Amino acid sequence: MKKPEEIKKVAVLGCGFIGFSFAIVFSRKGLEVNLYNRKSQSLDTVIDRIREQYEFLRDEGIVDAELIEVSMARIHTFDDLAEAVKDADYVQEAMPEDLELKQNIFAEVAGLTGGDVIIGSSCSGLKRADIVNKVKHHPERCMVAHPTNPPHLIPFMEISGDGASQEAKDAAYAFMEHLGQKPIQCKEVYGYVLNRVQLALIQEAFYLVKENICTVEAVERAITDGLGLRWAFTGPYGVEELNSATLVEGLSKYKDYFIEGFSELGKVEDYEQDFIDKAVEGFQPVLKGMDHEQYLKWRNQMVLGARRQKGDFK
Repeated sequence: MKKPEEIKKVAVLGCGFIGFSFAIVFSRKGLEVNLYNRKSQSLDTVIDRIREQYEFLRDEGIVDAELIEVSMARIHTFDDLAEAVKDADYVQEAMPEDLELKQNIFAEVAGLTGGDVIIGSSCSGLKRADIVNKVKHHPERCMVAHPTNPPHLIPFMEISGDGASQEAKDAAYAFMEHLGQKPIQCKEVYGYVLNRVQLALIQEAFYLVKENICTVEAVERAITDGLGLRWAFTGPYGVEELNSATLVEGLSKYKDYFIEGFSELGKVEDYEQDFIDKAVEGFQPVLKGMDHEQYLKWRNQMVLGARRQKGDFK
């Protein structure tokens, strides 16, 4: 597998939220980026969307005008897959969560690239074994490389795929770390790590509102003005370390509380349109008059603020 410093050109397959964000991650670090998508409005507008995000980073003091122009010049768009992956040293698939689409893309890309070129999928729920089902040419270098949306602002990544070679997963991990991302390796399981933790929280958040225990705004506040302030710096194990003299004491002292609490958590088997309507209405006070795009920009500004505090945005 190629070492991080040997990777000079990457191909990104898909120009949606994840694809164009990855283009920023790669181009900002000096790599040539080939963006592939079928002929579509997404492909036609992707360069403008990338520039808009670079200008946001400039306005926030992260990059300067010169870096924007140099980085933008490294990005090239293609509607021909073979041309997009030609001479690529790494491939990041960021297509829709459609199994047949990913199977066909992986099989074709594997046949067009050398056996030492990692092909990573941004999938969040599909299994690596299913995605590579049609791959004939070195399937061991195909894996899950799942980012957090948007990866140019939120660096956490999951490297997984039980059938991928350890050498390939180690190489993908080293490459992402070299770029300033924050990767982990994990076994293959539905949702991987971040989404499983998130799903547990979302289920309880839905339950509390569905059962009229509290409002949508109250749930949001519990996270944004409560847990989230800690979680940006200490995860659940860190919280328990600081809730007691040591983590050993915390896990021992609160064991009964945890076990009883786990059994009391709400279970959401399904929800109907009335819950969706209730959630949407209840979310309006949280927006404080912002529309979707304004709320997105505000979120991105807050994320950058937190990363500045952590001192890890490079």
